[in-house]
Amino acid sequence: MIPEKELTSMRLLWITHRHLELDLTRSSRLGLAKALERHGHEIQWMSPTPGLDYFVNRSKQIGFGHYSFTRSVRLACSSSLEADAVLVEWTAVEGAYKDLARQKIPWFILDRSPPVSRGIVGFIQRRQHNRAWQIARKHASGAVVKSSYHQHLAGSLPVAVVPAGVEVINFEIEREDREIPCCIYIGSLAKERELSRVHAMNLNVIFIGSGNDVERLQRAGADVRPELQIEAIPEVLATADIGIMHLPNRMEWRGASPLKIAEYAAAGLCVVTSDVGDMPDPDGNPWLRLVPLGDDAAFIEAVEEFKCLPSEIRQDLGKLAREWARQKRDWNIVSKSLNSLLMDQI
Repeated sequence: MIPEKELTSMRLLWITHRHLELDLTRSSRLGLAKALERHGHEIQWMSPTPGLDYFVNRSKQIGFGHYSFTRSVRLACSSSLEADAVLVEWTAVEGAYKDLARQKIPWFILDRSPPVSRGIVGFIQRRQHNRAWQIARKHASGAVVKSSYHQHLAGSLPVAVVPAGVEVINFEIEREDREIPCCIYIGSLAKERELSRVHAMNLNVIFIGSGNDVERLQRAGADVRPELQIEAIPEVLATADIGIMHLPNRMEWRGASPLKIAEYAAAGLCVVTSDVGDMPDPDGNPWLRLVPLGDDAAFIEAVEEFKCLPSEIRQDLGKLAREWARQKRDWNIVSKSLNSLLMDQI
C-alpha cells in the first residue's frame, strides 16, 4: 500500500519471466533496475531466478512456459506484497492483475520483448500479448515501452518510452583501431534473426552469443563464440571496429530497440544496423549507417564503406559514437522518463 504522503522514493516490485542470471536479455533489465535504484527506489524481483525476493516457476517444456508462469505468479501475488508499485512484464499481466487490484497496488505494464517467434508458437504468443495489453488498458496505471513504435498499444494510458540503455562508464576502455577492421555481432543467435544471411556476405564477422541457430552457423563455417558474462562485454568490444545488426524484413522487428547498438556506440565502434525503433539520424551521427530491414545489398555496402576508411577516421568516428551513447543512451538518461511516470502516477 502507498502512504498518503507524497512519495519521493518507492518500493518497486518487478515481475519478469526471465532468469536474471542466465537469460541473454538480463543486462537490459538489470541496467534499468540499477538506474531506478539511483533515482532512490528499492527494487525487488519476482522471477524464475532462485535466491531473489519472490521465486516463481516457469516450465521449460515447450507449450507450458506461459501457463506455468501465469499460475505461479497468480499464487505469489495472492499473498500480501510489500510494494508501492509493480512493474509487470506483459507475460505476467494475466497472472498478476487481479490480486494487485485486490491489494490496491498500482501497476505498470512493461513491454520490452514483444513476440518475434514464428509459426504456431508465434501465433500463441501474439494472442497472449494482445490479451495482456487489453487487460492493461483497462486496469494499469501506465505503460512502459521500448520504442515509440509501440506507444499505440497503450491507448489512453500514460506512457514512458525507455529505449535500451548502457552503463557508459563501463565501456570507457582504451582501444586501438586496426588496419584490417574487425566486424562483431553480440546478441541472440536465434533462427528468427536469420544470421546465416550475414555470414554468407563474407564480411568476416565474429558472432558472440547463444541460441537455436548456433549449430547451423557453425556448420556453415561462421566464427561463433560463446555468450559472454556481462562484465566481459566492454573488453571484447574494444577489440572490434564495426558493430553490426542486420534483421530480416518482418513487421515484429520494426519497433526493436537493440541494446547492442547502445553498447557498440559506448565502446567506440562504427555501427551498421537495420533501421528499427528510435535510431538517431545518421546525417548528424556519421559513425552510424542505417539500412532497410532485410536489405542485404545496402547492408554490405554500408559495412564495406566503414571498412575502407583509414583507421584514424574510424577512431574519430568512434569518439563521436561514445559521445552519443553518453548523452542519449546512458541508463541514467533513458530511465528518467520511467521515473517521471512513476512519480506522476503514484
